[in-house]
Order: sequence, then C-alpha cells, then structure tokens
Amino acid sequence: MRRLTWGRLLVALILFAVAPCPGRALAEENFAIVHGPYLQNPTETSVTVVWFTNKNSTSWVEYGSGESPRTFPKFGSLVKVAKSTRDGLVEAFTKRHAVTINGLIPGQQVVYRVVSKEILQFEPYEVIYGPTAVGDLRTFRTLDAKKPGFSFQVFQDLHGDSVLLDGLLQLPGTQNADLLFFNGDTLSAVSNEDEIFHGFLDTAVRRFASSTPFIYVRGNHDTRGALARHLSEYFPPRDGRFYYSFDHGPVHFVVLDSGEDKSDDSPVYAGLVAFDAYRREQAEWLKKEVQTERFRNAPFRVVIVHIPPAMAGYTPEQLSGLWVPIFNDGGVDLVLSGHFHRLYKVLPAAGKNSFPVLGAPPDSTIRAEVLGDRIDLNIIDIKGNTLDSLSLPARKK
Repeated sequence: MRRLTWGRLLVALILFAVAPCPGRALAEENFAIVHGPYLQNPTETSVTVVWFTNKNSTSWVEYGSGESPRTFPKFGSLVKVAKSTRDGLVEAFTKRHAVTINGLIPGQQVVYRVVSKEILQFEPYEVIYGPTAVGDLRTFRTLDAKKPGFSFQVFQDLHGDSVLLDGLLQLPGTQNADLLFFNGDTLSAVSNEDEIFHGFLDTAVRRFASSTPFIYVRGNHDTRGALARHLSEYFPPRDGRFYYSFDHGPVHFVVLDSGEDKSDDSPVYAGLVAFDAYRREQAEWLKKEVQTERFRNAPFRVVIVHIPPAMAGYTPEQLSGLWVPIFNDGGVDLVLSGHFHRLYKVLPAAGKNSFPVLGAPPDSTIRAEVLGDRIDLNIIDIKGNTLDSLSLPARKK
C-alpha cells in the first residue's frame, strides 16, 4: 500500500512538472516585436514609425540615408537614432511604440530598423533590462511637393476583411503607389486590439506598410467600440486631429472626418457622441484652409472623406449644408469617398457641387495616376476589371 502511494505521488510530481501552465508559458515567452513596424503621418521632413512588442520595453529607431539596406552602416557605426520623448522623459515600459524621425529632406530615401529593449524591472533608480529585439532593415521615402507625378490608391469599407484586403493589395500596380488611403470603415468596430491587428493591420504590414505609408481616414464604424477613443494611438494623425491637409507632388490633400451617419441624439449612441459640433469645427477650419497659399496654388485639390457630400441617403445634412459651399467657393477639384458599398460617380452640377465625387465598393480600389497635366482615376475590382474611370485636368493658373 505504501509503495503504491509513493508511486502515485511520483507520477503526480512528474505530471505537474510537465503540465502546461499559462503563467509559466507567459513568463517564458521570448521577448519579440509582434506587430509592425508601419509608417504613419508622412511629411517632407518626417515620418512616424509604429510597432508593438509582447512585453513592456523602451524603443528607438536607427536610421540613415541610402538607396537600399545593403548600404546601411553596421550596428554602432554612424547610425542616427530617434527616440520618443515627452516632457523630458523617454517613453518606456510600454508595448506600443511610436517614434517620429525628424530632420529629413523632401524625397529622401531612408533606411531604418526598429529596436526594442525589454524592461524587466522599472523602479526609481533601478531599471533592469532584458533582451533586445531588432527589426529587419527597411526603407521608405519622404514626401516631396516638387515631385512631378506619382500614384496613390484608396480602399474603403473593408470592415475587417483582411482576406479581401490581401487580394486587393496583390493587384498589379499597387506596389508602385507612393501613398495608400484607408478611407473609412476599415473596421466594423474598434473594440479591442485584435480587431485592429487581424482586421487589416498585420496584412498591410506584410504587404507594404513598413515601406509605404498609409493614411487612416476615420469612417462612421471606426468611431464605434470601446477602443475607438484611442484610435489615434495606433494611427497618429497630423497635429493630433483626424482632419488635416498635406502635399505630395502636385496634389494638395485634404483629409476630413465625416463622423457618424445618424443624428447625435440617436439612441444607439447612448448620448456619447457630439459630431454636429465636430463637423462645424471642421467647417471653420476648412474656411481658413481653402485660403492658404498651399491650397490655392496646388494644381490639384483632392478631398478624402468617408461619407460623401452632395449625396442623399444616410448623409448628415451638415456635409452638404456646411461643407459643400466651402468646397465650391474654395475650388476643390475632387472628392473621394465610400460608405455606400457601391460604385458611384457624381459629376459637377450647377447650383450644387462644382466638383466630382467618386466612390467605390469594398471589393475594389480607386487607383490614381498623377501626371503633369491630369489625374487618371480608375476603379478596379478584386478580379482586376476596371469598373469606371475619370480623368481630372490640372487647374489652370
């Protein structure tokens, strides 16, 4: 009887030693970069690099100029370093890392890699570091307002369909784009990080986003969910706002945030939205924006906004009543939108809109070739078929 008892005890000890333990597995997980890097908020002189680690760490970006990773200096030799600091403190003990590289020049080719160093213990006067994770060498090019031509693409209403996105990103010509726009409802809701990573971001990183920046335009579905109020932490917008403008080549881009598609007092929002005031805020900004030298002198003035103005049906009246007159008076040349999950092309109409509005279904992309005297736009579906097209002549000076 005693022999049997000791035998059972020995078996129990062996089983305990080899049995999987969630806490132990987490502790033994190797420190690593798990999402990213991807490029955000591009300008002529800067870009923000974002990535995520599986454990708390501090991070930086090593970079240098060069035409390919082969020309990048070896670790520790004349490498420039960019870190994220706030109020005199270097960002640390976090899994999310966003580092802005400044001091670049327009059209510059940059080679970079991200580096994260695990922090095992973070106490006053006693910081203990763990292993270091180093990303692959990658390249990007800064924006350049003097570039004579380029291509860009717009995706809309993907609603977290990463398989669809992967297919669209493999269409011929997509790899040549200087910029890609996710024009709203990229996700059905923003409730947790997995929806962001698995819904589209990991696919974007795998296909292009480590070398080509994308612009995340907020749609009405992107305002829903507990994490929606932290969306800018994942996709840092210009000047901390979801509406702004920037230049690349002969195009002056204006990015707007159309907000939700129902009134603020709709019960589905539980009293937690205030988009009427937010759209009025953007209208006041627009009035000043269309008077800027950059806007007035641009050969092309293109607005990217999820819910299209100048269209009926689930379109807040403010978009037509507040924004369209400013578009008309200011001289907007083109509006690219989504929202309706179908192809539409609204041509200029006297007394209404002086600009065309182009939208596409989710299983297609709007591809724009910016040439010296025009922009050629084609709506291309997942099978490579051209559904519609539009040619926009340059504005005469």
